[in-house]
Amino acid sequence: MAQILPFIRRCNVFEPDVTLAMGDAYDKAMATISTEAQSQFVVRELIARRIIRMAQKGVVDRDQLCVWALSRVA
Repeated sequence: MAQILPFIRRCNVFEPDVTLAMGDAYDKAMATISTEAQSQFVVRELIARRIIRMAQKGVVDRDQLCVWALSRVA
């Protein structure tokens, strides 16, 4: 979960359960992509930012966050 924290801006404050869901979704998304893609900062950042954006809109379901984050990631 801690891997998503560097992508969250300090001005964004999430409830602990939302932060946990975001971290779980990030970990799940990262586990489904190739090792090569995992090593690319831009891919990690894209996935994290997509999860954060959806969480800001009120989505807290880990699976939905993961699916959304992986959409359009080649």
